[in-house]
Amino acid sequence: MKEYSEYTIEIVLQSPIITPFQSDTLFGHLCWAISFLQWEEKHKLENFLAGYDTGFPPLLISNGFFKGYLPKPLLPPVTQNEIENVIGKENRIDNSFRLKSIKNIDIMPKDEFIKLQADKITPFKLFEVLWENYETILNASKYVKSIAVQHNTINRIEGRVTRGLYSQEEYFHESRGRHFDIYLKTNYFCREDLQKIFDFIKDQGYGRDKSTGKGHFDFKIQEGIDIPESESPNAFMTLSSYIPGEHDPTEGYYHILLKYGKLGGLYAKGILKRNPFKKPLTMFSAGSTFLDSDYKPGKNYGSLLRNVHHDNRIRHYAYAFPLGITI
Repeated sequence: MKEYSEYTIEIVLQSPIITPFQSDTLFGHLCWAISFLQWEEKHKLENFLAGYDTGFPPLLISNGFFKGYLPKPLLPPVTQNEIENVIGKENRIDNSFRLKSIKNIDIMPKDEFIKLQADKITPFKLFEVLWENYETILNASKYVKSIAVQHNTINRIEGRVTRGLYSQEEYFHESRGRHFDIYLKTNYFCREDLQKIFDFIKDQGYGRDKSTGKGHFDFKIQEGIDIPESESPNAFMTLSSYIPGEHDPTEGYYHILLKYGKLGGLYAKGILKRNPFKKPLTMFSAGSTFLDSDYKPGKNYGSLLRNVHHDNRIRHYAYAFPLGITI
């Protein structure tokens, strides 16, 4: 098997966005780009997807994260005694809001995560880091504003409104919050190929309502991924949305996402297929951790799922982007 080349795709948003940068959605955009672009090789998309049936996926992609941040690894809750060792028993009531906020935090500074990687990651050590960096993380969460925007439905033929208002949640990012990192490993595409693919996605726009100006961005590609893995991992944290395969480990700590996938490209409006929606799926979110004493770099988890639509050719990206950790 050809070794993976690693890349970091740096995204800079140029407009509001509706669809989050999640791995399965990003993969769908990649596939449509491969399909529409001109290649010397015939049946480029079909050959690319066939590689996933060999057991060695030709491309792995993560979610997109605020630049300088990673998902908080999900671990068992810290004990009351450990909390009091950090903040003092007499300060628990005064800091109750901060404690509750830390419990709900889902990101952390990447440099602090890398420091944790030097040893075992324990709930206590993670809590210490989150407590010390609380203000920094809180400020990062304020980079993006979620706003319910009111819209009308318009009959384009008759030129009139056909029903009342409906609201749609849109995300507006401050300048500091427009920068995202997406991590990618591939043994199928070279850097020039990736430039070509992301140029296409950039020109077309990303996610919902891209035709009305949402999801537009600039990007650059850097070689390498600046996140080390643990020297003696006994677990992994996924940087992507993920569904374990039949023989993958499932013991760990996780949050779940209920995904209602929708087809993109020519299938998005149901023009070529009567039903543009996939079957609902339950996925583990980025930051979920799974125990695996046999973990090693290059080991793969997940699959390119079948039976997600009445058209059997349609599949759903459900691979982990694993990062070896010791917990």
